[in-house]
Amino acid sequence: MTEKSQRVQKYIENPKKAVWTLTLPVLLGMIVQYLYNLTDTFFVSRISEDAIAAMQFNLPFVFFAISICFGLGIGITSIISQALGAKDHHRANNAAEHAVLMGVVLGLLICGLSIIFRYPIFHLLGAPDNIIDLAVKYFEVIVFGFVFNILGVFFRSILSGEGDVKTPVRFAIIGTVINIGLDPLFIFVFKLGIAGAAWATITAQFIVTVLYILFFFVKKDSLVQFKFSDFKFSWEIIGQTFKIGMPASLSFVIMSFGQMLYNRIVVYFGSNAVAAVGIGMRLDQLFFLPIMALSSSLVALIGMLFGAKRIDLMRSTWLYVVKWGEVFALVFGFVFYFIAPYFMKIFTVDPAVVQMGSTYVRFTVFAYPFIVIGMISGRVFQGFGKGMPGLLITTFRIIVIILPLALLFTRVLNMGLEGVFFAQVISSLFAAIAGYTWLSMDLKKLEKSVTTEV
Repeated sequence: MTEKSQRVQKYIENPKKAVWTLTLPVLLGMIVQYLYNLTDTFFVSRISEDAIAAMQFNLPFVFFAISICFGLGIGITSIISQALGAKDHHRANNAAEHAVLMGVVLGLLICGLSIIFRYPIFHLLGAPDNIIDLAVKYFEVIVFGFVFNILGVFFRSILSGEGDVKTPVRFAIIGTVINIGLDPLFIFVFKLGIAGAAWATITAQFIVTVLYILFFFVKKDSLVQFKFSDFKFSWEIIGQTFKIGMPASLSFVIMSFGQMLYNRIVVYFGSNAVAAVGIGMRLDQLFFLPIMALSSSLVALIGMLFGAKRIDLMRSTWLYVVKWGEVFALVFGFVFYFIAPYFMKIFTVDPAVVQMGSTYVRFTVFAYPFIVIGMISGRVFQGFGKGMPGLLITTFRIIVIILPLALLFTRVLNMGLEGVFFAQVISSLFAAIAGYTWLSMDLKKLEKSVTTEV
């Protein structure tokens, strides 16, 4: 048994230890990426507050485009981890080869359609006249990095499926450091303004893609191997990828769509409100770092346990991760509630923006404990090949709860901007209850099926 195969077996035998083995490198990479996001926001804020708002209007669509591939990447991770858990290396290799082909096709397709429809996109997003030209200027550059970004998503998903989280983190750190270094150069030295931030991003993405290609195809240093000479197109693998991944993709798309409409509701209170929420979300991202790292480790780990038929360990691993997630939620929520105004002042001197951003943070922290349960439960579903529960819960949370409540609170009950934030907390509570209950029931069914087989 090779060293990399032994790694998979060790994860199955001790999943609680594996949670941290998989989580900590991912967390390190996310921290570096977060520092980049803060730096990027800081440099863009030095252009103008309209520039921050313009970048904020870009985020939902960029997230929309990439999220389609994130979901499919989760499908690939699940298939590869299940195959390796069942010791079926041929299927794992074939799934990885399908992933690369899908990455190239989707990257080119999304890039082409995005550049053609860029102005209608921002009109749909509700960008005001004083923002739209800046938003498009950033978008016209960042869109050409979609191919590299999407390929990067699939390469990371392949490595996640085999339990290698260190390599993607190393590459992410390299890309982030390059990005941070290029930001002031392109924005201020080359005087490219907001477009300079986009050029810095796609340059770093290109370099990271090259690193992945060298790793997989030149060094061949992964457990999963690419043997395109033996490649056999499989509708079954494509179908399974979409069965697991498309609900996850659609969940991301609905979240992105919800963010677009969320921005439209917020912009009713002025472009400064959009900027305030955009800065406040940078603080949210700090909370999401450990939660996303913990939950992302579960897709591969639960897939391996499921493939190895260790259903007995799936529930205890899920609850173990939820417990630690709640610890992070309470600590971060308490700290953020008090430091919110000071954090806002790093990026703006406008008292109105500081006040609105602080209010956003002080409402959102009450959603953190619920977000933990919903997010982690969704990743467990994906790990054993079920993407539909997460999609249905996300759809109901955004379309049925948060958006109608936000409109009711702001337009009918005149609760002001706070009404939008309150609706967000209520929707997170629903997602937590639904996710926990649904997953508990499904795990009971799996446990009974295994007992019956025995």
